[in-house]
Amino acid sequence: MELEEGLEFYRKCLEHCDMVIASLYESEIPEARKQALIDKQLDTRNMLKKRIEIIEKLLR
Repeated sequence: MELEEGLEFYRKCLEHCDMVIASLYESEIPEARKQALIDKQLDTRNMLKKRIEIIEKLLR
């Protein structure tokens, strides 16, 4: 049960991360700062994706 709850939590985090990235692309932040923020969010997204994959593997 805890793994399933964790999986759902990380999936929601991934959705929010995608929304933040989309919002950043549309923002009026200076380009250099915008790209730095997007890069950090992409790093976070990759970390979340890896955790989701690990949990899914454990649930099989």
